[in-house]
Amino acid sequence: MTEPSLQPESGFFRRLADITRGPEGRPSRFATRLRKRLVVGFLVAFPLVVTVFFARFLFELLDRWFRPVARHYFGFPIPGIGAALSLLGLYLLGLLATNVLGGRVLAFFERRIARIPLLSPIYQGARQVTEALQARDTYQFRKVVLVRFPHNDVRSLGFVTREFERPSRFSDEPSMLVFVPTTPNPTSGFLVSVRKRDVTELDIPVEAGVKLVISGGLVVPDQLLRPLPPTAEGRTSG
Repeated sequence: MTEPSLQPESGFFRRLADITRGPEGRPSRFATRLRKRLVVGFLVAFPLVVTVFFARFLFELLDRWFRPVARHYFGFPIPGIGAALSLLGLYLLGLLATNVLGGRVLAFFERRIARIPLLSPIYQGARQVTEALQARDTYQFRKVVLVRFPHNDVRSLGFVTREFERPSRFSDEPSMLVFVPTTPNPTSGFLVSVRKRDVTELDIPVEAGVKLVISGGLVVPDQLLRPLPPTAEGRTSG
């Protein structure tokens, strides 16, 4: 019986290990190694501390909101009651949203919120973030590419939705339909027709391309940090 395959090693910790090495991988002096390890320790601890701080803040905030409910029904505050009631509320809200009648009720309130001047942009912005997170279901995208858009001096990230091996109404030679998304919301964008010889294919999965768009370029796959092979550059110079 084979063991389950492990996920690829994170490039973050691999790069941290490279910090502690000297030039060409040679060990550095003790003082330098000490300073570098302190820096690496900080880089590892920072996201952990931020996560723990946010989780504690959220837990205490929910408890503070629901503390009057616990005092009213039980006479004393119950630690964790806020988190428990919030999970229950999220479940009931999800149950309501997946119901036909409940979906209509929520759509009714959504239209009302969209008419309020101050609340409408806040709600619409948060809504776009949730729609972007839903873009994980990207089976309709075939591959991640770079295309010359909106003009020849700029390369934009896009997803191939259709390929034409023969001339068509879109082009007089083999071409592709490429969806160029906006950031940070990849659910909107532009659909462009591009000749195949003008497309640069990126060796990354579609999910990694979606994360790159959502993060606004902050989360870049390691494969894209390497220079483009000369043969690939030649294919896009048409």
